[in-house]
Amino acid sequence: MIRVLIADDHNVFVEGIESLLSGSSEIAVTQRCFTVASALASLQANPVDVVLLDISFPHIDDGLGLCEQINRLYPHIKVIALTMHDDASLIKRVVKKGVKGYLLKNTTKTELLQAIQTVHGEKQYFNETITHILLNDEPRSRKATSGAGLRPNLTPRESEVLALIAQGFTTQQMANQLFVSSKAVEFHRSSLLMKFGVPNTALLIKNAMEMQYID
Repeated sequence: MIRVLIADDHNVFVEGIESLLSGSSEIAVTQRCFTVASALASLQANPVDVVLLDISFPHIDDGLGLCEQINRLYPHIKVIALTMHDDASLIKRVVKKGVKGYLLKNTTKTELLQAIQTVHGEKQYFNETITHILLNDEPRSRKATSGAGLRPNLTPRESEVLALIAQGFTTQQMANQLFVSSKAVEFHRSSLLMKFGVPNTALLIKNAMEMQYID
């Protein structure tokens, strides 16, 4: 029996995944965790084989940090990122943290079962969609490392968030302005920091102004 822990701060989603897996004779959801702290405590007390992890849990850096800790403390546990984010740079960042599989939250029951069984069998699982995203990003990555192409490639939403950050909007104000959740805003903020290679908002704004992304 493959023992699975679901780490996600959305209770309804956790219940949905548990329902999908409930009919399997080979896989059992043995733990459900809604915070990073509870996930770490649960892993210390109860053995599992696979962790289904929402990498923005509750923020990107928290999810990535948890993934890193699981791989360091429990190298035998296989982590599958189960998320709504399909950004190539983030996928690559997550893979570097040691995940063995990457699935989007619109995955099917068949694919979810296959992914769990695959990583449990000591192999990686990246479906056709994720592979396509990564392959299509390669030319852009090579261009970015050539002398003339050092400017980050931003999505339209990232450009909107960057403009609002420069105007001094808070996370909640940005969420209200863009009609998205504060969690989504934090994701885009983290993505911007990563793409510009800076540790904080002040340097983000400075670099963005120097590169003429904002006035």
